[in-house]
Amino acid sequence: MKKMRIGVLSFEHMHAMSYTRELCKNPQVQLVGIADEDEYRGTSMAAKYNTVFYENYHTLLEQHLDGVIVCSNNSLHATLSCDAARAGAHILVEKPFATTIEEAIEMIETAKKHNVRIMNAFPMRFNPNVIRAKAIIDSGRIGDVLCITGINHGKIPSGWFINPSLARGGAVMDHTVHIADLLRWFTGSEFTNVYCESGDLLHNRNIDDTGLIMVELENGVFASIDCSWAHHTNYPIWAQVDMEIIGTKGSVELKAFSQVVHLDDQTNNRFEDMSWNETGDEGLIREFVQVCQTGKEPSVTGEDGLRSLEVALCSYKSTRSHVKESIR
Repeated sequence: MKKMRIGVLSFEHMHAMSYTRELCKNPQVQLVGIADEDEYRGTSMAAKYNTVFYENYHTLLEQHLDGVIVCSNNSLHATLSCDAARAGAHILVEKPFATTIEEAIEMIETAKKHNVRIMNAFPMRFNPNVIRAKAIIDSGRIGDVLCITGINHGKIPSGWFINPSLARGGAVMDHTVHIADLLRWFTGSEFTNVYCESGDLLHNRNIDDTGLIMVELENGVFASIDCSWAHHTNYPIWAQVDMEIIGTKGSVELKAFSQVVHLDDQTNNRFEDMSWNETGDEGLIREFVQVCQTGKEPSVTGEDGLRSLEVALCSYKSTRSHVKESIR
């Protein structure tokens, strides 16, 4: 079988390491190269993963790629994704899908125009515990879903994540979209309105680090999303997606990362997660490779990314107005 020629556009986002590691494990993939405007980071990662460093991402796109993974800062998602589509490569873009609705629509339309697929990086859809919760909901065991609470906490990141011109938002932009996507997936319904209070309450970095969001869906389900950067400094930067789904006949308590040990070794300044089950990144990359092989519609589409982005952007609008805002 022909190996899929895949490249990575930027290692600015920390998830690039996990995604690239999964690409390298896949015998059906040839990692063609890594493009990064930071030469030190790019050459280091290319050496780590035994591939070629490209200072200019356009040069990497000229290498007849089947697919690319976009892991840049948020402000560049649209530019890199549209250029990749024009080069004929399928696209997996890190969340949030884009930073404006106009960008998201342009990305989706450009992919369609050039007959490639665009996929948003929502690894929670592939997390075994999340998949099990979805199966329980779909089986009817808990009856009709009434309400859902969702938590996606982390510690405050650094670098471009707290630069408003590059991230285009703080904790609300960073963490809302994962839970929002699962809410749509679990309920099969679309959002109608959002109420949010958020602010810079914990870290004094002039960017929102705390947010509490209430949403309503077309089928009458209402839900909360706590998306704060609330964990202490020694906490791993990623690994808390907790939800409680309340139905007419019962409830499901979901802890997506319950099969993860949090190592806090202050003596050796080592803080990391050690999992003994798949986290979701593995299935996400398998799905993307299949998209590259077959051209099939991905199970997590650009449209899914757009719908979750709408919740984050509407949350900021509600924070400014202090009233409930309609999604459309």
